[in-house]
Amino acid sequence: MFYRIMCIDMDAFYVSVEQSFKPYLKNRPLAVGGNRDRGVICTCSYEARKYGIHSGMSSAVAKSLCEDIIFFPVDHKKYSRVSKNIFLLISKMLPNITVSSIDEAFIDISNINMDTKQLIKKIKYLIKKYFDITCTIGVGPNKMAAKMATSINKPDGYYIVEEDSVISFMESFALSQIWGVGSSTRARLAEHGIFTVRELRQLGQNKLESILGIYGRKLYNSISGIYEEDDDVKLENKSISKATTFGYDISSKHELKEYILELSEKVSEKLMDNKYVARTITLSWKTYDFHNKSVRKTLDSYIFTKEDIYKYADNLFDNSDASRVPLRLIGVGVSSLQCVEEVYYTSFSTGSKL
Repeated sequence: MFYRIMCIDMDAFYVSVEQSFKPYLKNRPLAVGGNRDRGVICTCSYEARKYGIHSGMSSAVAKSLCEDIIFFPVDHKKYSRVSKNIFLLISKMLPNITVSSIDEAFIDISNINMDTKQLIKKIKYLIKKYFDITCTIGVGPNKMAAKMATSINKPDGYYIVEEDSVISFMESFALSQIWGVGSSTRARLAEHGIFTVRELRQLGQNKLESILGIYGRKLYNSISGIYEEDDDVKLENKSISKATTFGYDISSKHELKEYILELSEKVSEKLMDNKYVARTITLSWKTYDFHNKSVRKTLDSYIFTKEDIYKYADNLFDNSDASRVPLRLIGVGVSSLQCVEEVYYTSFSTGSKL
């Protein structure tokens, strides 16, 4: 079977949301994050980028490069609300959607009986019509190819990677540009003389897996255009998880806890959709320097509500070093699952427990 995976990547999302609420600011140099005197920019408009301004830059430097730049404070609640509404709209047309971050989603369109270019144009039209925001769309035989395709014609463009050209397409990128390949992974590959995507693929799946573990197999398949199932519900391991990758490093405890609450709600919904309750809670995170960490706690009784999941996830957060360093990703997961009848959820309030 030939798979077609679509990646929808919103263009300069935070800035685009601000411009959609204030249309008179379109085509002007804007930045979200920081202010005129201090702070760090989270993202900026394409007009600001023409001056050399970019995310992670101090606002003072940005101001020196462009005197007319306008700063907005980060309004996560607003951006989250718009994001949910955008992807809800798309899900009504394409239900097989996986939201990977506040400004990005993947959709399996393999069984959609519609010309790919026409489908892309329809999605872009709907987002522009109802939200006055543009996006760039990539399509390929797997998530990696689709994700990398969104980098080709930004902003407000699209690119389709055909199955017979995916290897040459992936090899056109530097290893540092490949999604998920951070500095620590590149350092380990360099020890084996691997510096390019072509060398990475030619190394072979088995050798790559011996160097990087299971991730090595996934990476090899990704850059080779091979599709791998990627379910959030892993029945064989009895676990359910949700994670969010941030568009910028976050150190604010308050903001991180808002994400944990949002993820707890999604995990709770997934538990009930699949008629499960859970006894182990896991908090996972990726630090600003690409180190993956996690902590877990096994409880005395089963839980399924978003309130309970958040309570324990929040406690894990407060008692781990996740709250002490800037993060690029945070996730909430549950395991030690038990099947229940649907009536369990409604009868739980009466005192019934497993």
